[in-house]
Amino acid sequence: MRQGTPQMLPLRQVSTEDHVTAAELTTKGNADVIKFANIGGQSRPVTQPQPQARSEDVETTPVTGTVPQYILQLIGDLDEIRLTAARFFEHIHQWMPFISKKRFYDFYLQPSFHSRPDVVLLLLALKLITTFPPAGSRSPRTALYNSTKQFYLKVEGSFSILVLQAGILVALYELGHGIYPAAFLSIGTCARYAHALGINVSRTVVTRRVLTLVEVEERRRVWWAIVILDRFVSIGCPGRPFATADPKLDDFLPADDAAWDQGIVKPDNFSTLSSPMTGHMSKFALLCQAARLLGQVLNHLSTDFTSEDDWVQLDRTLQSMLVAALNIDCPDYDQITFVYSALVALYTPWLSSDRVQEIDTDRSRRAKVILQQITDRISANLIERQCFLGRDPEGMSPWGLYFAYRICGAHMRTRHKSPHGLEVVRSLREGFMAIDVRWNVSGVYLQLMEAQEAINLAA
Repeated sequence: MRQGTPQMLPLRQVSTEDHVTAAELTTKGNADVIKFANIGGQSRPVTQPQPQARSEDVETTPVTGTVPQYILQLIGDLDEIRLTAARFFEHIHQWMPFISKKRFYDFYLQPSFHSRPDVVLLLLALKLITTFPPAGSRSPRTALYNSTKQFYLKVEGSFSILVLQAGILVALYELGHGIYPAAFLSIGTCARYAHALGINVSRTVVTRRVLTLVEVEERRRVWWAIVILDRFVSIGCPGRPFATADPKLDDFLPADDAAWDQGIVKPDNFSTLSSPMTGHMSKFALLCQAARLLGQVLNHLSTDFTSEDDWVQLDRTLQSMLVAALNIDCPDYDQITFVYSALVALYTPWLSSDRVQEIDTDRSRRAKVILQQITDRISANLIERQCFLGRDPEGMSPWGLYFAYRICGAHMRTRHKSPHGLEVVRSLREGFMAIDVRWNVSGVYLQLMEAQEAINLAA
């Protein structure tokens, strides 16, 4: 059986026992917002007694309103919804796991939930993100995209985490298909919506009750997903304000991915940015750390007179993370390309002669050496190991596309092009053409490279 199929997670009525044990709640079934206190140097969840909680309280407050018939037709019948969900969790969920697989299959595939606008919106967003752009017009602004955006505006007033998750999927769709400035604006909207829901805000802010550790983990992952998109969309514009605050050292990282997919979240598995787990760390947690470092790189580059110490520290940290990511049995190439992108962002400005005159030539020499080292690794990491060429376009993340584009651009700007470099560019272009059927931004990158070639020939 293929991993991630819905048959592994049977539908049934949920109860608080599904996610919370007696040891996790002070009184079984009685809890307020689960908070984290530092006890003996380790974070542990603590709860406050409240009136008896019912199993239906685990879900978000039911959203009133009617769902238009044309929206229901777009998401399809239950069989089509199951196929959409299986497709999402098999591909996109692998590199952006911010929707609880356990809760999704336990709740949202039940027909009784399909009268709730926020549930339908999430299902519609899943349909959008898993649907390839049409082969004819190639425009990603399809009727499905427009309908999803319009229905989002209708449902957003419900203040449901499902609406926020749908918004993240829409922003990811726009990012992957190069729909700007919509992607940038949608990510900012998601950040504000998360604040309105009380996600990653001051503990003094009153928020709705969270009764399970799975919900706590899901809210944390939602916030990290926004941080990742927020940093990535700003990678080419250092100095542009972020929509989300910089993660703090005491912020929790996502827990184990596989356990969370099964609805298992243990307090012992929680770790912070300042004290990450020494053993196995989830792929998503590593991506979150890379996103935090990318934010620090962009902040560093936005200053007029950057600190040499900060630059060296960022260089060392990114190099260490890259080594750790590569030296495992099954490297996560999506995370690796994200780290590579942060490295390229850190070094590229020092290839400019204007910037070098302002500081010195040491960083310029270092930048050239590092970018050459990165280029030399490309054939092994992106081509020979098939994490770009030969990869199923459905499972490709936008991070790898951007990094491949930057590498091609670096080669095209080189005056003395080596045969190896030309072969790398040719191979990566083939990858762009293959992945263009999934993400339209691949075609955008090809157009930009063609324009760069024209400029070089005219110079």
